[in-house]
Amino acid sequence: MAQKDVLIIGGGISGMTVAKELAQSGVSALLIERDPSLGGLAASFCCKASESCNKCFACVADKRVLEIRNGPSISILTQTELTGLKGGPGAYNVSLKNGKGRMDIDVSAIVIAAGVDPFDASLKAEYGYGRYKNVITARDLDEMLRLRGKLFCPSDGRLPKTVAFFQCVGSRDESIGNLYCSQVCCAYALRLIKAIRYQYPETKAAFLYMDIQPAGASFDQFLNSCRQDKGIRLIRSLPSKVYHSPLSDGLRVRFVDPLKGEVAEEPFDLIVLSVGLVLRKDSKSLARLFNLNFNEEGFFAPPPAQTGVFITGACSGPKDIDRSIIHAKSIACTVQQYLKGRS
Repeated sequence: MAQKDVLIIGGGISGMTVAKELAQSGVSALLIERDPSLGGLAASFCCKASESCNKCFACVADKRVLEIRNGPSISILTQTELTGLKGGPGAYNVSLKNGKGRMDIDVSAIVIAAGVDPFDASLKAEYGYGRYKNVITARDLDEMLRLRGKLFCPSDGRLPKTVAFFQCVGSRDESIGNLYCSQVCCAYALRLIKAIRYQYPETKAAFLYMDIQPAGASFDQFLNSCRQDKGIRLIRSLPSKVYHSPLSDGLRVRFVDPLKGEVAEEPFDLIVLSVGLVLRKDSKSLARLFNLNFNEEGFFAPPPAQTGVFITGACSGPKDIDRSIIHAKSIACTVQQYLKGRS
């Protein structure tokens, strides 16, 4: 493969956006992705429109894949990993490995868009994920709606009449060492709830939260529409336990009733855990390879611009699709300025 101006590590929404922006300016880029397909986490999201678009941006990932596959100056290698790095700013030599073998390529700059993983919900044992079939994550629900096209209880396939969403699972939690807010979970869960209520008006939902993180200029209006829906309850309380009730043959949730100030229990057919975002485990190898530092939240801290290595997307801190795109466009501009400064 011929020399490229920029290597982009990660084929999620951020990496693809950087590739698109650079190509439009005539900058050649090689985008590598370790998975078989592009899109990252966003590729598994379903559309969350109700009576109107709820601006979840799930449709953007599919469109972006088509754009960069048909775009000029972009080469794509999936199921490919970075295994070595030589040289220095403006003249890096990278070693890559995939099913076809190994290759070395010269690049002038590198953009790391390694993405994030959902928090492992089984680490919150009190919620029963992996133990109770009807305790799932928000991503599980997203894939259920996208791939199966319907809402159902995994235990028996029936439509749940009541669904509880638990917020801050893996975020703002001292017991697991993640004190940061993942920022995306509130809007993500509420959009799922609105989509469910639109498609299944007979299903009622409860949203149990600590604080509601705003997301965009139109979020307040969206949140008000949730509050006005009689089938949605917003309960400012995080559950302490989920257990199986042999008497009702269902799941019961224990939490503090914020109105009464006392412990309450309530049955639900389906429980959805809104898990936070964490840096991908394989990102530690990238940190060693590039000598990267971590910020206070445990994500990549941006290296000095003169190194020619740039960080974008959620691997620099939790971001939703919209903010990831904005950040990626900004980084693409920075990369172009860096390349012009060295020409």
